[in-house]
Amino acid sequence: MFKKYFLIFSFLAAFAGACFFVLTKNKKIEIVNPTENKISQPVLVGQKPFFVSGWLPYWAKETGVNSLEGNLKIFDEINPFDFGVTPDGNIVDTVGIDNAPWRKLRAEAEKENIKIIPTILWGDAAAMHRTFANPELLDHHVGAIVDMLADKNFPGVDIDYEGKDIVDRDNFSAFVKTLHSKLQAAGKSLSCTIEARTEDSPPAGLVGTRAMSWANDHVALNENCDSVRVMAYDQVFQINSSNTFENLSEIPSAPNADNKWVQQVVQYALQKISPDKLVLGIPTYGWEFRLTKLDKGYQYVRLKSISHPDALKEASDANVTPVRSDGGEMTFTYVAKDGKHIVTFEDAEAVRQKIEIAQKLNIKGISLFKIDGLSDPQLFPMLTKLIMVKNEQ
Repeated sequence: MFKKYFLIFSFLAAFAGACFFVLTKNKKIEIVNPTENKISQPVLVGQKPFFVSGWLPYWAKETGVNSLEGNLKIFDEINPFDFGVTPDGNIVDTVGIDNAPWRKLRAEAEKENIKIIPTILWGDAAAMHRTFANPELLDHHVGAIVDMLADKNFPGVDIDYEGKDIVDRDNFSAFVKTLHSKLQAAGKSLSCTIEARTEDSPPAGLVGTRAMSWANDHVALNENCDSVRVMAYDQVFQINSSNTFENLSEIPSAPNADNKWVQQVVQYALQKISPDKLVLGIPTYGWEFRLTKLDKGYQYVRLKSISHPDALKEASDANVTPVRSDGGEMTFTYVAKDGKHIVTFEDAEAVRQKIEIAQKLNIKGISLFKIDGLSDPQLFPMLTKLIMVKNEQ
């Protein structure tokens, strides 16, 4: 899960699945939405409500809020990325939560009884270490969060503290316990957003911030968080912390959230986290890499994240047709000036398939990253069908 501004780290865990591609060299192909009129209706499993939330990034606040017009009822909760943390542990309102367009969003959400729970995003491992290890700094930071919620009148908070050093595992757990106690006393909720993993211990050689996924104690988080959101995306970065890596597979493959891996992430988390607390983080974007053929497999160089419309435009410009990978995502390769590229991105059907995983495993629900106005136009219609089914139960 890469979020600009604070996120400077890559993600570590097992990389699974394969993507297949079709390269067309002939005449120009008109790229249409691959999911249009092809999305089946999700079927809810069990009778409990299915929770749907979305992270709304500050860097796309206008387009994100505008995209929610007429679609707000889909969600139970919206999480604006607005708050950050200074090196000394103070909470900073980075873009003005009391100003437009946040103010309008809060007013409309209140009418629909939809919660606005802000996300605090922190990616400074050194500052987190200083804060968690020092009782005075820890108390100050907890107090800053409690004061912010009281001042802004939010019903709770979502903490997304990414890139922690594995040495801070116990310190972070102690912080969450203290924070939860203070918030509970104030009548506020605590949501904890964490990186994905599929095993108990990091692979050999992964230490420090490279082992960030293991800085989260699932047992402690289950005890002290009202919900735990696992960011099951940015899959290839879970085991490759650098921008360049190699894969021995002879079929180009750079999954963002392969269905098989996503299911493994959820099943692993369920070993220690209650299904009534577990929320699956689902991406709405993709990634582009440059790839170079090696004697065995390929070398991949990360180039950029990519939105659904930009991915379709690149495919159209390159005269290629995206196809669905075995992992449920859309993918294609094309030849650019600097060599061959591979793009993997999410459309509404890819999201639907991940929702189906969450439903079959009977967890609390899903959270979309990100609501920025640049997702597949069929995303909200698909989610509306899901809500219609939920409301009929």
